Amino acid sequence: MAIAFAGPLSRFFAKTSAEAGRLRPGVEVWREDLRSSVAEKVAAQLDWDEAAPAAFTADLGDSGWMALRLFAYYAERSDLELPDTVPPLLELDPEWRAAADQKFARSRYGQLLACRVWLPGDFPITWRAPLPDGDSAEMGSIDVLAAQLAWLNQRTFQADAAEAAGWGTTPAAPGAPLIAAAQRGYAGLLAAVQFATGNRLPVIVREA
Repeated sequence: MAIAFAGPLSRFFAKTSAEAGRLRPGVEVWREDLRSSVAEKVAAQLDWDEAAPAAFTADLGDSGWMALRLFAYYAERSDLELPDTVPPLLELDPEWRAAADQKFARSRYGQLLACRVWLPGDFPITWRAPLPDGDSAEMGSIDVLAAQLAWLNQRTFQADAAEAAGWGTTPAAPGAPLIAAAQRGYAGLLAAVQFATGNRLPVIVREA
């Protein structure tokens, strides 16, 4: 399963609020290191309140995160037939694997497909970097992700806000129908992105 978390990263990595307070200085040092490794225009946007009390978590279901990305990939490939169900691993889909090797550079949904961390700001680039816990992830822009989700909805689901919110409880078991599972993933990620945008906070997806 996967969850989408919007909030201070110290709260994401902590098990308790007290632990989050202890982790906060380290996360802030990590952010400064990150800012020093990117262009000045991007670095100026990488600013958020690690002490913010607000946080939001959305359950994307067992296959909603995989389904959403696979659906988005096939949505712009009219030459390919959309799979009926979610595969056990995205890497088992040869078309996906070939595009992933190129970091989805030609996709209008590149930040949705390639990243699992999005930071406050509006910038077209993504980059791979260590996280505060030592793991590495592809990172991108909250604003660009929001635009890509809106474009995906406009081109495919054409759902209004109420309909999309209702997908948050759609079953997304392993091997689920692709479109239904993608709708579950879309609803959860969109809710996290909207929360993050309103509070100027990062979003990160964790896969169990």
